Formats: sequence, structure tokens, C-alpha cells
Amino acid sequence: MDSTLAWKKFANGQTPSSVTLNKIFYEKVSKNSQILDFGCAWGKVPLELQEKGYNVIGFDINEAEIKKAQEFAKESNKKYKSQIKFETANALNLPYKDNSFDSCLMQAFMTTLTNPEDRIKVLKEAKRVLKKDGILYMGVFGQTWENPKYQERYDAHFPITKEKGTFIVTKDGTPNTEEIYRVHHYTKDELNKLLSNKFKIELLEKTTFTSYHGNKANGFIVIAKK
Repeated sequence: MDSTLAWKKFANGQTPSSVTLNKIFYEKVSKNSQILDFGCAWGKVPLELQEKGYNVIGFDINEAEIKKAQEFAKESNKKYKSQIKFETANALNLPYKDNSFDSCLMQAFMTTLTNPEDRIKVLKEAKRVLKKDGILYMGVFGQTWENPKYQERYDAHFPITKEKGTFIVTKDGTPNTEEIYRVHHYTKDELNKLLSNKFKIELLEKTTFTSYHGNKANGFIVIAKK
């Protein structure tokens, strides 16, 4: 399944969003910062950040979810001094100027990139739009071989996805039901390799996330500087 089409089919705030923002973000990124949220969907994270005094531009390829986010922004921008804005855009070719943002936020966004070349392109774009010493924050799902459910999927889907850690998420979590989308779970070494040539990694910390279907999975919190 084409990943773009998969993520465009959600509407009315139904895009999966099970990962919460780690407190380290608030320690590293000062209020009044200009933040770019990658794959913001219907605006959950930007709305939370706005309440805490952050200015956020959120983008997504899903026009329906951006429309929903814009409806929320109309009301929240009247309520708060800090402002949020939502736009339809593609992370592979961002419509923003160089050195525009204090922080780029990728909350489980890298997990949705099942094409290895796209991961490199997205990080290149993030670096381009970040200001000098700007902060990249990532919450990324990690490979969870110790969980039999994930081990089974990694192995069963490898002949289809051609990459260890990339697997198919189905409607009810069982192998024989409708495919919703595909995701990639990373190893620590993968993240180090992806980031080390473009950013200075300040933190790469293991944690635990909850998946779309409520399963516990390994995850990583990443703080990196341009």
C-alpha cells in the first residue's frame, strides 16, 4: 500500500495518535519558540503546546485532517497569546524557508516512513528549516523482539516489506484483516546512523510507548541539535 494514500484516508480526528510528548521537550525547548510539527494530523500536539505558551506550525499531507485542525485553531487562537497554524504540506519538500524554526517536532512521524530514502530526505529538510542550534525532537517506536506479537509480525511481514522492523498494521490487529498502514520500528543503531551525519545527538533514550492497538512497544526519545 502507498504510504501517502494510507495516511490520507483518515478524517474527523481519527488519525492514530497514541504517543505522548516527553517532559524533556519542555526542558530543552523554551516557550515562545517557533515550532514545526511534522505530520500533525488534526492538531493534537500543537494544541497542547499552545496551551503551554508555544507557537506552532503543524503540517500534514492529509487535507481532511488539516481542515479539522484549522477549525480547532480558529477558536484556540482567540484564547491564547501564542498562536498555531495548520497547513497541507509534504515533509519531503517543505514549503518553508531555511533557518525558520527553533525546533522541529516528530512525534512518531519517523515511524510512518517505510521507505529508507524518505527518512534521509525528511531529516535533510528538517535540518534545512531549523535555525542554527535548533532542536530536533523525535519520539520513535523501537523494535520490540521480546514481545511475541511484534516478533511474529516482523518475521511474517519481512517477505512483503523487505526490511526488518517494517510491518503491516491491520484493522483489528490480526494478520488476515484489512491493511490500514505500514510502519517501521527502529533500532538504536539505525537512529544513530540516520542522525549522526546531520545533527549532534544530545540524547537518545529508551522508553516505552503504547501502539494504535494498545500494545506496549519499545521507543526512543531523541534530542538532537543542528
